Amino acid sequence: MDYKKLLLNGLITDNTQDLDDSKIFLKTAQNSKYAVNIQNFLTPAEFIKSLNLKTKFIGITGTNGKTTTAFVLGYLLHQLGYSVGIQGTEGFYLNGEKKEIKTLTTPPIITTLKRAVQYEPDFYIMEVSSHAIVQQRTEGIEFTAKILTSFSQDHLDFHKTMEEYKKVKESFLKDDALKVVNGKLRMENEELRIENSNFSLVDVGGYEFKVNANNLYVLDKPIVDDIPMAGEFNKMNFSLALKTAEILTNSQFSILNSQLKDFKGVPGRMEIVSKNPMSIVDFAHTPDGMEKVLSAVEGKKIVVFGAGGDRDKDKRPLMGEVADKYADYIIITEDNPRCEKAEDICKEIAKGIKSKPFEIITDRKEAVKRAVELAKEKGYILMVLGKGDENYIQYCNKKVDYSDREVIKSLIKNL
Repeated sequence: MDYKKLLLNGLITDNTQDLDDSKIFLKTAQNSKYAVNIQNFLTPAEFIKSLNLKTKFIGITGTNGKTTTAFVLGYLLHQLGYSVGIQGTEGFYLNGEKKEIKTLTTPPIITTLKRAVQYEPDFYIMEVSSHAIVQQRTEGIEFTAKILTSFSQDHLDFHKTMEEYKKVKESFLKDDALKVVNGKLRMENEELRIENSNFSLVDVGGYEFKVNANNLYVLDKPIVDDIPMAGEFNKMNFSLALKTAEILTNSQFSILNSQLKDFKGVPGRMEIVSKNPMSIVDFAHTPDGMEKVLSAVEGKKIVVFGAGGDRDKDKRPLMGEVADKYADYIIITEDNPRCEKAEDICKEIAKGIKSKPFEIITDRKEAVKRAVELAKEKGYILMVLGKGDENYIQYCNKKVDYSDREVIKSLIKNL
């Protein structure tokens, strides 16, 4: 039976509502509770085995840095002559060309497999979110390599505590795949006996991770200094990508490093939209992410940002504290308020601001307009954070077209 052809023709489904006699059901951890009476099915592991894929899967997880690391790694592998798919926050890319827009950072396993079958890349790089790990959206995939980019507060609306959040990330690193981790190896207690395997303790962002010691590489500092993107923090993202490419392809580090000079950057990540006034767009939407981005840029800064609605509320005043520490002028605005009132979210952020002048302008376009005017008048560097390359604002029951990049360009053009 040609399972690849069946998949591409829509004859494999994970939706019980879509199932009929002509289709084979893919029973996953997500849909199993709806499929108790279905007798004829395949599990993801069985299905993947039947597809006989030659593709090597690489999973990247971490609070911040996933997208940049994925794009740098994909670029390096493609420069070496490999076909590379990248799936994540920006959608699905093949060899640097965008093929599909984003649905979820980590979509259901059937979507991933359709892309792998349709495009047949040598390497398939996936951003793996903590939600996806809990919901087992990578079920059945045998990863060739896994990368942990960072760990700091986020998603506590879902995970409730940092300890639970850590356990989720930790669970992704328990197999024998190559693991490249941004952290510090705890040499004094390096090996633990857990589940009959050797594990190492690794300090990641001040939290103790138990990681399978087999095929483990821990980078406690960047291994590259000269990179074509702003931000000291990006040196580690580039380093993780370089080390992974070096190990997977047995390539010389010097050859890989020399390829980076032509790397064009990542959409919405420390992206310079204008040079007069200097205007930067970035996806930073956590206290740690904001701190890294704001501290990376020298000079007087005006920052525009908000926080997502119906998400981790505890981080909001912390984001205000970071802006208070690193920015010279602050404008708080909406950022996907969903079913919360944007004004309420902004007020919670403002609780963290103690010393710097700030305004609340809930309409994001108006907030950016005000910031552009002030940047031009006062000589500020404009930094608009939180949405990056997103092209919408999410309200309770609708999405509205919106792009920080395009709004800034239009405003500056008409100044």
